[in-house]
Amino acid sequence: MPLLKKTSLIGVIVSMAGATATPVIAQGFNAFNAQLLYGSGFKLGRDRAATFTGEWANAWRHGDNFAFVDVARPFSGEPATYSEWLPRLSLSSLSGREISAGPVRDVLLAGNIKSGDGFRSYLAGMGVSLDLPGFNFFNVNGFRRNDSGVPGSTWQLGMSWNRTFTTGAVHWEFGGFLNWAAAEGTRGAGAYSHPNLLTQPQLMFDLGRLLGGGPDRIYAGVEWQVWRNKFGVDGFDESVLQAAIKLKL
Repeated sequence: MPLLKKTSLIGVIVSMAGATATPVIAQGFNAFNAQLLYGSGFKLGRDRAATFTGEWANAWRHGDNFAFVDVARPFSGEPATYSEWLPRLSLSSLSGREISAGPVRDVLLAGNIKSGDGFRSYLAGMGVSLDLPGFNFFNVNGFRRNDSGVPGSTWQLGMSWNRTFTTGAVHWEFGGFLNWAAAEGTRGAGAYSHPNLLTQPQLMFDLGRLLGGGPDRIYAGVEWQVWRNKFGVDGFDESVLQAAIKLKL
C-alpha cells in the first residue's frame, strides 16, 4: 500500500470536483443488520473470541452515513465495546450540480469518529463514491487523523465495497473494508507508533433464501480479518478467519 500523500490526494479530489455540472437527483435509504462472528488466532488479547456487531447504513438528500458497534466477547462477562460513525456530505447535493468524472460518481466531505474502551480518534477529510462495474458501491476516503492520548496527528486512507452475485441457486454478498494509517506519535513508543493496515473482507450467502424463509434476510459465511502491525505495534500481524451469521433488519 503506497503512503498517502497530502498534496496529491487533495489535488486529485479537487480536480475531480470541478469535472462536470448537471442536476443531481438524490435517493435515500436506511439499512440495519446484526452479526455474530467467532474466530481464533487473535493477538494482543484472547486467542478465541466471539463478536456481536450492529451496523447502520443510510443515504439522504445531502450525503450518507455509516455506523457500527462491535461488542467483543459479549458472553464472557468482560465485554469490550468499539464503535465508529462515518458521515459524509455530498458536494453534488450541496451545490445542486452533479460533480463527477469517469468512474467518480460523487465527491464528498467526510468525517469519522472512532471510540473504544479508553480510546477515541477524530478524522476529517474527503471521499469519492466510485461507479465500478458489478459493485453496489465502492467508496474511498482520505483523512487527517488525530488519536486521543497520542501526540501529533497522521493520515489514513480507507475504502469500502459491496457486491452481490449468484452461482446457480446461491445468492452471494461480498463486502468489506480496508484501512491504512500512517504512524502517529513517537516512533517505537507503543500503540500507533508504526503504520498499520486492517482489512475485513466478508463473503456471505443468502441462507434464508435457500431454506425458503424469504430472500435477503439471513446470511451465513466467513469474514477474514487481516491486520498488519495491529494497533500500530510493530510486528504484531494477525490473520483470523471467522464464521459469521448476519440478520438484516
